[in-house]
Amino acid sequence: MSFQPLISFIPLHSSHFPLLHKWMNAEHVQKWWGENQSWTLEDISSKYDTYCKGYKVVEGQKKTIHSFIIEISSQPIGFIQYYNAYDFPRERGEMLTGLPKRLAALDLYIGETSFFGKGFGFYILDRFLKEHISPSFEACFVDPNCHNIRAIKAYEKAGFVPISHSSEKKDIWMINLLTHPAN
Repeated sequence: MSFQPLISFIPLHSSHFPLLHKWMNAEHVQKWWGENQSWTLEDISSKYDTYCKGYKVVEGQKKTIHSFIIEISSQPIGFIQYYNAYDFPRERGEMLTGLPKRLAALDLYIGETSFFGKGFGFYILDRFLKEHISPSFEACFVDPNCHNIRAIKAYEKAGFVPISHSSEKKDIWMINLLTHPAN
């Protein structure tokens, strides 16, 4: 891609739930996100209602989470969120140790298949890191599934490097030390 796509991050709102419902039930999203379950609109509302308010309840405590719909040229194409990596335990209870103190974590997916394989993942990550992560954090953590080659390549292109595997070797842990200058 030789151009900069017009990317926007729209704060998640309950009016986006039908989009999340569509995407979370798409085979390409379920494979990597959402525990391979069939999602109802009620499930989406139950899970994401507090995200619209900027938090998720973890072990009875409100933890800050920032969730967005990714738009390219005003067309919704996916979902992205970030949070303090230390506020949310890893899925298998593993601990993040020896990493920077101000560590963000992010999760994303492209829900619209017409945007696959066109290099948008890099541009989305690059812009999101500069706009949302760099101002408050010194590094960013991601943990894609080891078999999600498309995601791993996008993360690598955006400056993430592998640091380890989860204990079950299902996920690869990657970090971006945010050394790029803010624009």
